[in-house]
Amino acid sequence: NGNRWGHNGPYLVTRVVTSLPKQTRDDIKIMPPAAFYPVDWGHISSYFSSPSDRGHLKWISAKIIQLEKEAYAIHLWNKQSRGVNMEEGSIMHHIINKNCIFCLSARSDT
Repeated sequence: NGNRWGHNGPYLVTRVVTSLPKQTRDDIKIMPPAAFYPVDWGHISSYFSSPSDRGHLKWISAKIIQLEKEAYAIHLWNKQSRGVNMEEGSIMHHIINKNCIFCLSARSDT
């Protein structure tokens, strides 16, 4: 039931892991939420903004380093980010330009 909270997230992981043979479970590593959800939904729009001053640029640079070290993916919280424009120099601009395989052909500014 995809309408229930967590059905396709944490409960899905639980269902899959418990369906595996016991000896197989020992090889599974459950990552912390920050590995896939490093940005809180309430702050996602700030990841699309270009630096406004030197302090903001320093924060953006540090955040990019942190994301590259700790995150495997970045959930963009579509409900909050779908209307936000990605500005040049933003965290998302850097991440997408460096890592996205197919995004360059889909960009509207090229």
